[in-house]
Amino acid sequence: MTPHPNMVWFQGVVENRNDPLELGRVKIRCLGYHTSDKSSLPTDDLPWATPVQPITSAAMNGIGTTPIGPVEGTWVVGFFRDGERFQSPVYFGTLAGIPQTTANPEQGFNDPSGVYPLEEFVGEPDTNRLARGVEEGTIVAAKKNNIDEAEVPDGEGRTLKLEEPQSEYAAQYPFNKVKMTESGHIEEWDDTPGAERISRSHRTGTFEEIFPNGQRVLKIVNNNYTAVLGNDTIHVQGSSSVDVDGDVRISVAGNAFVDVAGNMDHHVSGNYDLRVDGNVNISGRNVKVEASRIDLN
Repeated sequence: MTPHPNMVWFQGVVENRNDPLELGRVKIRCLGYHTSDKSSLPTDDLPWATPVQPITSAAMNGIGTTPIGPVEGTWVVGFFRDGERFQSPVYFGTLAGIPQTTANPEQGFNDPSGVYPLEEFVGEPDTNRLARGVEEGTIVAAKKNNIDEAEVPDGEGRTLKLEEPQSEYAAQYPFNKVKMTESGHIEEWDDTPGAERISRSHRTGTFEEIFPNGQRVLKIVNNNYTAVLGNDTIHVQGSSSVDVDGDVRISVAGNAFVDVAGNMDHHVSGNYDLRVDGNVNISGRNVKVEASRIDLN
């Protein structure tokens, strides 16, 4: 029986992640084993490296997390499971740093496309800015520069101003756990003492944020569609305000009940048509009708 070869450890740079088998494999140029001269060893000639997945992922039939993450230019660590044959690499971790220059596509150990590291991040840690307490150039800065405002009548002849609550981001390193995708989708789990938050943001600006006091803000920059296939119950202990710039259409297939413990005021600037196919019953202690003209048919 042939003895199992000793594993050989390596660190290197990802130069290709377009795995034709779509298994999360990447091509890695390994320090000490591969030359930086791409004319002698082109990226295409590097072996595919298989990712190690966590035990929380079944790594079978799509169950668990998808094993993709590194981009071209990412430093990784792994081992050759075939020992000194150096043809069967496995990688299991990434190595962050502080990039000092942009990529040189002509040289090995660089992103062949020249994209990463991005020029705006040269000279700063690879750790996400939001995790380091930096707002500049992040979704937090975009939120604060695009606050939504509206005005609604308060029922007493005045207007009530509605304003989107400003983000209470106040993260300090090392408490904010940030996950960001390549296009800019971001999730935050911020445990900064006194500023604990949860935030989930789409690259377009749609976001949901839960503040330190439990307040929740949901902002959708485009259309919203909600389907409830069962019952839907909403309990508001305080007040509720709805402001619609366009039209409102409500269709009820069954009965509709409105119970108002206090006063109720309807103000219609245009026409008001009430059509009832059945009977109409109006009862009250006093009924007052004011109009310049009344037509009864």
